[in-house]
Amino acid sequence: MKKIVTVQLLLCIMLFSSCIDKKETQKENVSNSRIKSPSLELIWETDTLLTTSEAVLYDASSQIIYVANVNNAPWDKDDNGFISTINTKGEIINLKWIEGLSGPKGMGILNGKLYVNDIDRVVEIEIATKKVTNTYTVEDVPHLNDITTSDNAVYVSGSNSDAIYKIENSELNEIATDSLGRLNGLSYQKEGIYYATSSTHNFGIYSETNNTFKTLVNGVGHGDGVIKLENDDFIVSSWQGEIFYIHSKDWSKTQLLDTRAQKINAADIAYIPATKTLLVPTFFHNTVMAYKVITH
Repeated sequence: MKKIVTVQLLLCIMLFSSCIDKKETQKENVSNSRIKSPSLELIWETDTLLTTSEAVLYDASSQIIYVANVNNAPWDKDDNGFISTINTKGEIINLKWIEGLSGPKGMGILNGKLYVNDIDRVVEIEIATKKVTNTYTVEDVPHLNDITTSDNAVYVSGSNSDAIYKIENSELNEIATDSLGRLNGLSYQKEGIYYATSSTHNFGIYSETNNTFKTLVNGVGHGDGVIKLENDDFIVSSWQGEIFYIHSKDWSKTQLLDTRAQKINAADIAYIPATKTLLVPTFFHNTVMAYKVITH
């Protein structure tokens, strides 16, 4: 009799435990279903006067957004490129803040000066006076593309040369090169310089200390702009019209935007941390579009 009771008790305990495990699993599944992927919500779009807008840069000190406008041919020395300024509502302040460039692309600010890539030279502009104070020329056909800055240096990518150049103490030097596949986007961080490539569709990190490149994520399209978020994740744009969210925990990716069917490009992006706003220059679509980044 005792054996029968014991067996029945054990069966009850096992059944009870199974019910608890099932309920916990159901709770976990419900909880996971409520965790949404990061997304973008369109806030505004500028007028279509920003001809072939290739890059944007947000200046937190003035709350001004600089826009580099190629104005048609990206790699022709035609002197018709210009820099515009817009506000955080998407209103154009000064359409031609600076003129006389050819194919202006990536930009960076350091010590009150705006640095702009212009095909085979970096143009240094004093913001307060709007005067060109220096130019740094790179030989051959480097196709200078993106810019990122540290506390004391400017880093420049060459897409044709697959090289990173560094401007420090008013001198430009090549510091690294590899067969990367049209190096483009750069983002300087204390742990290294994150980069995106256009023809090999990779996202990775360069260590200046070790002089090494390391691929972290594949399949990011025609990699263009790179930004790092407050939570240590990244957003990478693909020139043809895609935007990817990169999860730094496991280096997986989520597609946030795909405007290829509409023929709206996504070039060299920028970010406003205070409002979690992603700024996207649309190249041949001739506008800048602003999106709210929703990370849940």
